[in-house]
Amino acid sequence: MKWTASTRMLTLAALALACSSSWGGAGDGLVNTAHDFTSNPNVTLTGGRGSVGLCTFCHTPHSAVSTQLGWNHTLSKNVFDYGVAATTAGTPYPKIKGDTYKGPSVKCLSCHDGSVAIGDVASFRQGAGVLSADKIGSNGFAVNRQVGASGNMAGSHPVAMPYPLYRTANTYNGITSGAQLAANDWVPDPTTNNIRLYSDDGAGNIVPAAKAGATGIECSSCHDPHNKASRDEFFLRGMLGGGTQASGYLCAQCHAKGY
Repeated sequence: MKWTASTRMLTLAALALACSSSWGGAGDGLVNTAHDFTSNPNVTLTGGRGSVGLCTFCHTPHSAVSTQLGWNHTLSKNVFDYGVAATTAGTPYPKIKGDTYKGPSVKCLSCHDGSVAIGDVASFRQGAGVLSADKIGSNGFAVNRQVGASGNMAGSHPVAMPYPLYRTANTYNGITSGAQLAANDWVPDPTTNNIRLYSDDGAGNIVPAAKAGATGIECSSCHDPHNKASRDEFFLRGMLGGGTQASGYLCAQCHAKGY
């Protein structure tokens, strides 16, 4: 094909349309999303809009709560409990303490359990302080955004638990997949479907990478908290609607039930 000015324009237009209509992947940002507290009307900021940076509510370059992620937000002191001993496959449910567990889920719960103010951070402008006293479940934040209130995780999808990577038993957070696990009910490797899996080294250090025999799930396995271009609302990595893996239906990205 001969490349003329008109064909180049048409090609560029097609590329622009494809990019604008497709999921952009990680790093598309959180400006003007529900996690942008600098513009969220439910958050009353000390000093007003523009007084604090977009990232400060969770991250800081100095004086962080923990070195990993430069985590700035005060962690919940709740012990999160599912209220039952094990799944129907015999996999034990965890009890995780909000300010000691190393997995990323407790960072999500430090806001979403409603016990800690959104602006309760370790460091801002070289000093500690509350940038906002608002909490999930108050001041316009719907209670249905609240997960793990008072440590109660009953009725919530489990996190901090093993995923049967490659359809075999895995051990994660000290928990091993139950003996009644039906391996064929699981997608062998859901990371190929945009699901994020984690692994630990047996000493409590958890990293975002699947590892044979030591893989598990966290809140951010299904939610991408930084990504305005996530596939559906609630920062989901899959779709709320649908019924097949090919359609992007979130549940089908991990659960192989013959949808």
